[in-house]
Amino acid sequence: MSFRIITPRVHGLLDYMSAIVLILAPSVLEFNEVSPYAYWLSVIAGVILILYSLMTDYDFSIGMLIPLKTHLVIDFSAGVLFILWPFIFDFTGLALAYYLVMGFGILLVVGLTQSDEESQLNQSAQD
Repeated sequence: MSFRIITPRVHGLLDYMSAIVLILAPSVLEFNEVSPYAYWLSVIAGVILILYSLMTDYDFSIGMLIPLKTHLVIDFSAGVLFILWPFIFDFTGLALAYYLVMGFGILLVVGLTQSDEESQLNQSAQD
């Protein structure tokens, strides 16, 4: 039994919701008062997430240029960066917690996302 329970469709929805959080949370949490890096790294990551999600070969995309496996590698890299950035840029308090939670959350979603093949197998098993 596979623990990969997030379908590519659900992953796509999570991507767009996460992008909105990445863009809006720094303002709500007033990261600009903590560090311009704490503010802008999240906002820029959110914009980039929207762009490569729009180009990924899954539902809710317009480009279908990036295979899901490549998308997941980019997500994994982003998760690692989110975990490293607080230590590189010396974030403390809420900014530190935010980046660690987001980073480990990204890694968890990547680990739980089905590949295209797994998703197709599960879909045919349900039919």
